[in-house]
Amino acid sequence: MFAAIPFFQLGVYELPLGSLGTLPLDSWATLVLIGFVVGLEVARYRGLKLGMEPRDVVDAALVIVGMGFLIAHVVTVVAYHPERLQTDGIWSILRFWEGFSSFGGFLGAVIGALLFYNVVRPLPAWRYADVIAFGFPFGWFFGRLGCASVHDHIGRETTFFLAMDFDHGIGPWSAGLRGVSGIRHELGLYEAMFMVPVCILFWQLGKQDRPPGFFLALFGLVYAPVRFGFDFLRNVDLASQDARYLSLTPAQWGAVAMFVAAGVLMARLDHKGHKPWPMDFQPNQADRAGEPPQQAPAKN
Repeated sequence: MFAAIPFFQLGVYELPLGSLGTLPLDSWATLVLIGFVVGLEVARYRGLKLGMEPRDVVDAALVIVGMGFLIAHVVTVVAYHPERLQTDGIWSILRFWEGFSSFGGFLGAVIGALLFYNVVRPLPAWRYADVIAFGFPFGWFFGRLGCASVHDHIGRETTFFLAMDFDHGIGPWSAGLRGVSGIRHELGLYEAMFMVPVCILFWQLGKQDRPPGFFLALFGLVYAPVRFGFDFLRNVDLASQDARYLSLTPAQWGAVAMFVAAGVLMARLDHKGHKPWPMDFQPNQADRAGEPPQQAPAKN
């Protein structure tokens, strides 16, 4: 018999607080929060190396993540569960904690970055957004581990050795997951594993300054094709199936759009004319790199 990962589910842990009762710790929320902190710290570190003000990175990240979650939920309702609009109306949108679409999150992140760096705090948008994009895979790794811990993305039955055996668990999780049987792809875990080489690639390429927008484009080019393929492994026999449009999931259509946009962006970057910043933690790096001075935004 081929090997498979025994079933486990972390779920919610009730942390005892003595006379105060217990504090529920949700594994998905905890790992997503860890991912946000890790991704933010990686981006902040790169920003410091490029002589940026940390608050210009941190404040934007908060807006970007917040907008990402908002649009991610809207896309989940509209694209994945449109029946909720018919049964619950506007409440299906307002219950923002009930599901998040990853590609909706990507779209929201782009909107959040454009709003922050063009309206809230006018700064070179591509340069600063690219710093945040550099930290994204490091945070996404933990976020997808969170999905794997609660089995948000259960796939088809398979004989793949890294799949999960939902019939045989370990320790307190030996009962398996209600309504799910067999050895199946665990797509959240697959994405977390895929982020490991992506993080290594980003870290190696990030040892020198790149044209602003480079890491935004690079993530789209490496992530979109893999995600497009992963979605063919999603289940078609369980109650928690994804919606499909012309035989493709909303995420697959999103992956196509992301890949095209990333390709256009990468092609339009000035790779030859780019003057790399020193990345020595000192200010005025654009001036010291010999870039032409940028006009300061007009003040009202």
